[in-house]
Amino acid sequence: MDGLRISPTTRPPLGIEAAHARPVPASTVYLLEALASVGTNLLISGIYFYMTSRYGWGLLQNFLLASVQGVVYVVGALSAHAIRARLGTRRSLWLMYGVLAALSLFCLAVHSAAAVTAILLAYTALSVITWPILEGLISHGLDSYTLSRRISHYNLVWAGVGATALAVDGAVIQHWPQGVFLIPAIVHIAGMALVPLLMPGEINAQPAPAAAAAPQAAPELLNVRTLALWLSRVALPATYVVIYGLMSLMPSLPALHSLDTSAQTAMGSIWMVGRWATFLLLGLGTWWHARPRVLLIAAIAMLVAFLGVTIRPSDLFGHGSQLIDLISLGSWQLLLGASLGIIYAGSLYFGMVLSHGSTEHGGYHEALIGLGMVLGPGAGAAAQAVHPGSTTGILAVGAVIALSVAAATVTSIVGAKRR
Repeated sequence: MDGLRISPTTRPPLGIEAAHARPVPASTVYLLEALASVGTNLLISGIYFYMTSRYGWGLLQNFLLASVQGVVYVVGALSAHAIRARLGTRRSLWLMYGVLAALSLFCLAVHSAAAVTAILLAYTALSVITWPILEGLISHGLDSYTLSRRISHYNLVWAGVGATALAVDGAVIQHWPQGVFLIPAIVHIAGMALVPLLMPGEINAQPAPAAAAAPQAAPELLNVRTLALWLSRVALPATYVVIYGLMSLMPSLPALHSLDTSAQTAMGSIWMVGRWATFLLLGLGTWWHARPRVLLIAAIAMLVAFLGVTIRPSDLFGHGSQLIDLISLGSWQLLLGASLGIIYAGSLYFGMVLSHGSTEHGGYHEALIGLGMVLGPGAGAAAQAVHPGSTTGILAVGAVIALSVAAATVTSIVGAKRR
């Protein structure tokens, strides 16, 4: 993607989202993001538990759903910049939230798995359009330190809300299945009501003449940031290979079979808690901004933790107890969440700081997420079609992650030699 080729010595042209008269109030964007995160976690991340519970879906169907979701996710992400440029920020967000609310309500009126799936795919494509717009709003016109703090807060909001939504998703599925669709509809309607608080003068103001002459960072720092961007974005698809491979696998993991749906989603959200805690720690300092190798270490840890999550101690040693299996599952999830958080934060921060808060680069960031959704579950689905079984799916997803780690290693070595 051409947009990823950011020169370390040349500042990209400033667009209307790159430097505004004043920054958009962060609280409004955080609130919009929190509301949207409720819907996306119920209808994108947690939907596999619903489909398993409601329609008796197995691993192959969940893998296929996740993979096709990834395809439409990429399309939506790459469309965000053009839609925002054509309709404007407020109109784009208001329209997207309105359609998302309508799609959520449509799911209440249909009863077949095919109809629900079709609506979910449309929901996924439109939902992802909003994320690059919010990322651009939260990032534009800021120095690198303030940008780091804002992105940290942004990540804490969506990750915290997401962890909570997934944790309670099982209880909603079990005791109020209509709530899986009604809750997203309500929060998206609330988002529509909030969009007018994004003031047009602050959103659409042209950049001040002085903005184009803003001082550049030192060449060495720009080189470090560029290497970190490449490392994080090489590894970013693998994080969503993990996430959507894992979410597809979770309902089929033997360690969770004895738990009801409420307990399964609570147990399956521990990695989200680890990711949230990592976002919090990264936001407390900037030491990681100048240490690209941290991203490589995180990629390696991600592969190890994924295997730890999906393989039970009782499988390795031939005996064990359910309690030990659950403790192992939870512990590995914490490491997994930490590694995922480092890579995600790196991709968003370095992309925004190098592009000066561009919606277009927010779209690239989200498109790489969609690519991971395609690759991981797609590999799992192919493996399941050839040789059904959870172990086959685990190995296929793990192989894709291993390839990404290898690519990150090569990127780190080449980048270090060029510095």
